[in-house]
Amino acid sequence: MDRRENPPPLDVCPECKATLVEADEDAHLATVYRCLDCHLPAPVCKACILKFHTHRPFDRLRMWHRKEQFWHNRTVADLGYVWVLGHGGTRCPSHTAAVKTMTVIHEHGIMDLPTVFCACEEAPPHTEQLIQAGLWPATWKRPATATTLGALETFHALEMQAQLNVHDYMNYIRQSTDDVLPHKVQDRYREFNNSMRVYRHIVARRRHGQSAGDVLKPGSLAMICPACPQPGINMRPGWEKRSAEYNYVDALHYSIDGNFHLGLKNKDTDPNDAALSEGAAYFVNTKDFKYFLEHAPKPKKESTTCHQFGAMGYGKYKGPVSGVVAITCRHSFMLPGSIVDLTRAEQYRYVDFALVSAMQRYIKLHLLVGCYDIHCQYIKNLRTRLRDEFGVTLENLESIDVAILPKIVALVGKYHLAMHKGECRHKHSLHFVPGSCMSDGEHLERVWAITNAVARRTKEMSAGHRHDLLNDHYSYINFRRLQTLVDDLVKFLETAEKRLKAATDYITEIEVSINTHHPTELDDWRQEEREWQSKVVDITQHKGLANPYEPAPTTALTTKAIAEHLEAERNQTATAGEIGSVGTVEQVIRLREDAHELRTKVVKFKGGEKARSRMADDVERYRRQAEACRKNYEACIQPAIDMALHDINTDEVGDRFPARDDEDDKSMGVPTAPPDSSGNRATPATSASQAERIEEWLKIIDDQPFLLPSDLHSCLRTHVALTEIRQVERKLREGQANEALDSLRLHLTTHLSLAFRKQQGSGVIHNSAADRRLEAKRVAIDEAKAAYRAARVTLIVLGMSPEDDKYRELKDADCVAFKVVSEEARRGDSYRNQSWIWGDFSFAGRLETGDVQKFVLESMKVHWFRQHALKTRWEEEVNVRREEMYRTVKYLEHEVDLWKGRATVAEADGMRGAAATARR
Repeated sequence: MDRRENPPPLDVCPECKATLVEADEDAHLATVYRCLDCHLPAPVCKACILKFHTHRPFDRLRMWHRKEQFWHNRTVADLGYVWVLGHGGTRCPSHTAAVKTMTVIHEHGIMDLPTVFCACEEAPPHTEQLIQAGLWPATWKRPATATTLGALETFHALEMQAQLNVHDYMNYIRQSTDDVLPHKVQDRYREFNNSMRVYRHIVARRRHGQSAGDVLKPGSLAMICPACPQPGINMRPGWEKRSAEYNYVDALHYSIDGNFHLGLKNKDTDPNDAALSEGAAYFVNTKDFKYFLEHAPKPKKESTTCHQFGAMGYGKYKGPVSGVVAITCRHSFMLPGSIVDLTRAEQYRYVDFALVSAMQRYIKLHLLVGCYDIHCQYIKNLRTRLRDEFGVTLENLESIDVAILPKIVALVGKYHLAMHKGECRHKHSLHFVPGSCMSDGEHLERVWAITNAVARRTKEMSAGHRHDLLNDHYSYINFRRLQTLVDDLVKFLETAEKRLKAATDYITEIEVSINTHHPTELDDWRQEEREWQSKVVDITQHKGLANPYEPAPTTALTTKAIAEHLEAERNQTATAGEIGSVGTVEQVIRLREDAHELRTKVVKFKGGEKARSRMADDVERYRRQAEACRKNYEACIQPAIDMALHDINTDEVGDRFPARDDEDDKSMGVPTAPPDSSGNRATPATSASQAERIEEWLKIIDDQPFLLPSDLHSCLRTHVALTEIRQVERKLREGQANEALDSLRLHLTTHLSLAFRKQQGSGVIHNSAADRRLEAKRVAIDEAKAAYRAARVTLIVLGMSPEDDKYRELKDADCVAFKVVSEEARRGDSYRNQSWIWGDFSFAGRLETGDVQKFVLESMKVHWFRQHALKTRWEEEVNVRREEMYRTVKYLEHEVDLWKGRATVAEADGMRGAAATARR
């Protein structure tokens, strides 16, 4: 950087070879000049720099000051340059062509530029000469200030992308002119601001094929969504005859929302300032809206059956404009004529006018699917309000022809739904209501996140200027959405097809499981679902409509029922099967389970004489069972082990032979066994005699010399003599794993019920009892997890592949109950697969009749309803995305034909520049 500031050679101009002389800096050959914006090979003399900049008058020049020895700022005007307009750069021959000093705002600063306009008799006005030369006049009569189109384009791009304001941009321009004393540079904020407003409007007109003198029609300066249904433009032929169940495919999906950041301060501005884009872009026709407010019947206060939301008027607002209400489609395109200014809250009549205005081009559709934060209240009397409001105003409104809207499915965005009362949610849920597809209904929140950045500017503006600027921003947002729309549709369709397959596979899997034990339930559920769907889309049938997507409060398990179920589970005892290899292997497995449970009780034992007596009886009972098992074991299993041992060279095995060891497991690819859950901390004995007694009991319990194939070294358990017994044990271990999974599913389901039961009450006594039972449930869940993991490791030892699809690895993240209430829902659930443990509901069919079975069946029903709704929403999403891709192609083809037609008309009228723009 320092070398760029080096002194230049001052002997000869490298371009014209003229000899430089030391003289006053203003002399012709006194010094050299360079340009910061051109790529000149070397600094040149004054004549050469002017020659190079005949058509680049706004470049930044630097002059080498011989005396002060540094580079000085200069402009071409400082060097005597005069900008000549017309006649190809030569001065106009007319004697009236005088030099006029123009103040020019360009990308690098502000300068006074001597200018000669063409003064011939047929010469165009000065304003047109400036535009032809690439400058935009600040006024349209006698312009003294102009801005380069490059500066306007640069600011416009920064304004749209980075929300840069005019004040900051002009400060930047002044600093670029003189970064030492920028406040001394002339202030041209007002001129630039006015120029930008007119320039913005003309650009919008050209973008939409509207000439400067054309009368603007409603929506003529708005960019509409190619993917949404546009009757007469992009809809499939015969769409009107499509089956009613597929009306959602041809429906407009839209969102309504208010924004109280985009207000207007109560300050002294021009009350007569009108938007240049009045009624032609995204704001409604303000004249029509004013007439509507003045003449429509005053709204009646409607009582709310839900919470008192701020959008209903329960809030404080100030200023002549407190905010806006707007409507977007599901692709986040702002709809034409959809924005109204609010003077207070989101009063219904403000939203009514915005809705009717925005829907004018969609009146022919059969269905509208709308999302609004307060739809549960807003939709109730909508038809009555529209009839009363527009019945007396419609004939005097220029922008609205029809006030009778198609059928509306009223929904609430997923984010705001949780703020509603429970009785509202299922009736307006995007998860459950048919035709909702896979949308979140919060599209405007994303738009507000962008335009809120300009709120500090727009609230200071006059009313018309504010509308023009916001209209421009919404067009830019729509344009950016259009740029990525095709790629987005492809991506969204791929995701939808993938999620539909996963949802279909899962619902098919659980339906097979349910049909096994409850063959008539599914038909009843499907009929109930059809009836519910037919009613939920009709607001007149909402009253008393049940919620099949959550368990009925009366089916929730009582803590007493859960406690009885836990106790019954503990009291179940295993019995040996028929004597033989199958019965003996099962007897050994059950004996080990009994030993595990009994050992846990012994290590935690504390009590008096009666408790010791009961524990001694339990240990003695176990000893007799073990003795009976010993006889069967020695008759059925030990001979096979002895036969295998006879063929094994014991010198080549480990110290623990014939049992498995870690090295053997590692060589066979057996995973590490889970920790033994029985290793609980023992309760300290109260006396030495009790400690001896506990030690004696543990010795009896641990005396289990019964080795099964899964306990043996690999060279033994794979021996042909143990093939049958190994196969028997594997089958029984699969049953053990199944039982553990069933137990896990049941305890997860009932634990959820108990947690909600706790939330319904309060107080120390209630919470303490609930906590004890919840803890018991958690212990049961942990035991079931441990039992399954241990059984799985045993199955792998016995030859099952670790990648087996049925007996998968059980992670803690898999051990979650399926969701049956809305409060459990989390963001992104629709894109997540259900835990693999819930692919089988056969455990419900094996439960004994009672409260637990009733609750599990009700939970299973709710789960089916929710998963079937999820599958249906993804199916709807796939259908709509495919139709959107078709509509997008048709819309773009329509636009190509439209612009080709405009080019042909412009060419015929001799407007070749307009024709070229249209073709581009």
